[in-house]
Amino acid sequence: MAVLEWVANEQAPAPAGLIALAGVARQLLHKLQTLAANELSRLSVVASRDMLVVLGPPDILPWLDGVQYCAPHPQARDLWLPTHTGPSLSADLVQAALARRLGAHPILLLNQPEQIIPLADAVYLSADLLLWLLQELE
Repeated sequence: MAVLEWVANEQAPAPAGLIALAGVARQLLHKLQTLAANELSRLSVVASRDMLVVLGPPDILPWLDGVQYCAPHPQARDLWLPTHTGPSLSADLVQAALARRLGAHPILLLNQPEQIIPLADAVYLSADLLLWLLQELE
């Protein structure tokens, strides 16, 4: 049972991150390896066995089928959401409720799959980190 009702965004914000689930994460890592070192260093990542979240400027984020794009909500900057959808409740209320439970730091809230992902521990990408992540996904 869904706790929040989600609605389509009429005006999607510019992406500031992307979410790749396990099936696409490996493709994403290979695509990231094609970036120059100075571009790579402008991106950061939060990783788990099931998902990669890459944050950074939209002109550097790779475009790849099968990923979701995300961005901070314009009125609730610590609440990150998929660019194409959002909760039907006020974003500042959702952000306040999450901050009460998890602390005040950037949080990515997903509806597909339903997850809350803290973004405060994102680390900058490097070629060495990409290689390590690829090995971990094998």
